[in-house]
Amino acid sequence: MSSSTTSTRRSTPRAAAPSGALRFLQAATALSVLVVLAQFVTAGQLLSGGRGAEELHAGGAIALHVVQGLVVVAAVLLQRATRGPVWPAALALLSFAIGFAQAWTGDHAGLAVHVPGAVITTVVTVWLTAWAFTGARRTA
Repeated sequence: MSSSTTSTRRSTPRAAAPSGALRFLQAATALSVLVVLAQFVTAGQLLSGGRGAEELHAGGAIALHVVQGLVVVAAVLLQRATRGPVWPAALALLSFAIGFAQAWTGDHAGLAVHVPGAVITTVVTVWLTAWAFTGARRTA
């Protein structure tokens, strides 16, 4: 092996192991995707007249609030630990707030409001999850 190859290999930085804050964010966002998927299943059961689906959907909404709260905490911890971008924490906080509005519309408004809110929640949840597993690694 030539010395230039050896020096190149030594000077190439290896990917750092993810921090605890990053792992927390990855776990919280992955869990949020699972809860959103469960919400879609129970919403489908509601629309098809399934028994007990309303209670499951309401319980899932509470679970989503808890998990989205964890995503906010994890995103803030990651930002503080890495001094990385603020937008993931801000987006997580916005999604958390939208989740409460979304839950309210489920009880007080028609599907014409609730369903688009579900789409927004889903897009933000998946986006943050994708970032946690790809883009966040660059900051951690």
